[in-house]
Amino acid sequence: MKKFLFILSIAFVGFLTSCSEKIDTSFTPQNQAVDNATAARLSTVVKTEFPAATNIVVVVIDDKKVYGCDFLVLGVSHECTVSGDGKVLSSYKTSDNTVLPDAIKTYLETTYKGYKLEKAFQGKDITGKVSYKVLIEYNDQRITLVFDDKNAVVATFVEPKNNTGGGKNKVYASKLTDLPANIQSQLTGYDFIGAIVKTNSDNSKKTYFVSAKKDGVFFEFTFDNDGKITKTESFDPSKKPVVKELKESDLPQAARDYLKINYKDWKYEQGSVLTKDGKADSYSIILSKDKKLALLLFDKDGKFVKAAEVPKIELPKIEVKDLTATDIPQVIKDYLTKTYSGWVFNKGNVTLKDGKAEAYYLNITVGTDKYQVYFDKDGKFVLAKRG
Repeated sequence: MKKFLFILSIAFVGFLTSCSEKIDTSFTPQNQAVDNATAARLSTVVKTEFPAATNIVVVVIDDKKVYGCDFLVLGVSHECTVSGDGKVLSSYKTSDNTVLPDAIKTYLETTYKGYKLEKAFQGKDITGKVSYKVLIEYNDQRITLVFDDKNAVVATFVEPKNNTGGGKNKVYASKLTDLPANIQSQLTGYDFIGAIVKTNSDNSKKTYFVSAKKDGVFFEFTFDNDGKITKTESFDPSKKPVVKELKESDLPQAARDYLKINYKDWKYEQGSVLTKDGKADSYSIILSKDKKLALLLFDKDGKFVKAAEVPKIELPKIEVKDLTATDIPQVIKDYLTKTYSGWVFNKGNVTLKDGKAEAYYLNITVGTDKYQVYFDKDGKFVLAKRG
């Protein structure tokens, strides 16, 4: 009976975290008057970056700070964002024939199964590296995703369902020094990671999404047009929930009393406690009787929450083992060397099913950037995230 998976005992206590922000986003800027001198100056910037550019239209995104430029290059539509002092922040070729890398396709198919691709643009980000911007439709929502030169997700923007006012917002990356002074001051003491700015339909208001790190904890801040924090998300890698196996005698008295009264003829097979920040959060227990299993969940004090009965089956044994650099399969090393030149292994693990590899996770560093990269049991790339 001890073959029953430890994972069964935590079936009730899984959790999912999402930091996607619901915003209306698009690839087309809203036209707003620009004086002739500014238009001429920024058109020169565009012509310097794209000598063959014609039909240049300049619009305001953030007055005197950021402008959007639409133009043609040999008949192909392009767009870019330009700072007020004449620096190209990002640029994309907005034709309909952009071919996405297989890694991005795999991520979309894995994360948004059944999605509909609306648009895909290839261009350059604020650092001059290759960037992809993808607009998809998924579960009746339009989602914009930005990928970096390593095909890792940089940002995800989800429009509200049934949105009818879309197609008029602009999204662009920002340096720390280009953020409003009052936002910069609130980031004192943090290690700045990146920022995305979005404007509303008439370019009158902006929302700022900032990623930062402090004392090993990752933060995602949302600031409104006035620089006020409207939302904060944080993740501390050192405080992941911990699950520990327990004997029946280790359970809270309330849980033991409940079992004696309601499951006195059942056999105790396995139990576990989920701890968060070093404190008990919940208890899950597996009992058996005849050809049935009972899965029970109790709260932090041992008070009964819910139960379910299932047929008794032999389940595969699932384990998660830490990886060392020498444990990494060659096919994964080859992929990393090709895609992440100069990569350095930080840590990783392999999920085993009945002793056989089922999935791989690696945390690597490329220069000053960190990536989380996932592979299937055969070492085939699944997805990557930066940060």
